[in-house]
Amino acid sequence: MVLDRVENAALYAALGKRFAQSFDLLKTGNLGSKEAGTYEVDGKKLYYMVQRYTTKPTAERRFEAHRKYADIQVVLSGREVMGYRQVRGLEMTTPYDEAKDIMFFSTPSEYTELKMGAGEFVVLFPDDAHMPQVQWTGPAQVVKIVFKVLLEG
Repeated sequence: MVLDRVENAALYAALGKRFAQSFDLLKTGNLGSKEAGTYEVDGKKLYYMVQRYTTKPTAERRFEAHRKYADIQVVLSGREVMGYRQVRGLEMTTPYDEAKDIMFFSTPSEYTELKMGAGEFVVLFPDDAHMPQVQWTGPAQVVKIVFKVLLEG
């Protein structure tokens, strides 16, 4: 897991070509002005989602993880809390769905809260369970870009 500010994104281009493409698009693509939805960059190898939502209480969110993709989640406006914990030891509540590359877990009694505001991003790998879209001090409107970066092939 990596947590940093957008102005430092170029430091992480070394993670690979698709990561570099993502950070370049973030810098030059004016992505926050696009409608909510999914946009392909390199087919299913690299795509991103523009999300607009209101954060919710912890009780209404779930921990999730992926196997094939890394997430780069970038808060463009608003703020949220993201729960974070390694997958190992978590209780799975919804088995892995290969078509959607997602599985869900019950909320553990202990986890790290990542407090993310506008201009911050997190890179999440397959061992990184995360619970996004949680309210900080109350409901907040958030605009977020989520890059899905295929880790194989």
